[in-house]
Amino acid sequence: MRAHKTKPGAAPEELKQQVAELGSRILPISVLVFTLDTHLPFCEIAEHLAEQFGELECQTTVATAGPQRVQSVREGKFTGVNVLVAVGDTSAESEDRLMELVEWLLANGRKELAANLIYAVLGHEHQNHPAPAFSRVVLPRSYYARTQQSGLKLPWAASARESWELAHAVLDYAVGLGAE
Repeated sequence: MRAHKTKPGAAPEELKQQVAELGSRILPISVLVFTLDTHLPFCEIAEHLAEQFGELECQTTVATAGPQRVQSVREGKFTGVNVLVAVGDTSAESEDRLMELVEWLLANGRKELAANLIYAVLGHEHQNHPAPAFSRVVLPRSYYARTQQSGLKLPWAASARESWELAHAVLDYAVGLGAE
């Protein structure tokens, strides 16, 4: 059995309180973690997010898809989703793919999903970067799968396990606070 990446009891009190106040109004929350590029660790991010919502005792479904949009639609991945988390990196190509995804969502009748989109950026944010029209969460580089000299992959570091920023953003969007 694999060990959890989230330390038990590590959930911030603010988020626990927010979930308690929500009760069953918005539950269950359906989240789709969509990668803009297959080399990004979107499955690990989705798994981590699901563990965090489990720690919060918040009924949530977290699924993964991407980068093929049409195939994801045929598989029903975009159906019933409350919040879309698009995972990208700091490259210009990733931002271009993000904008293509947003335009595609709008052109294909998924305006609500485009409005409830969180861009999860892996890496460091540039200082002079223009603010996007949707929420941007910068995840630490420790989300990247790193390879030791022995060749073993280490996809998580302690700082990534303790980051609750993405879970907080998903909750805000699920209750309608994120788009304000």
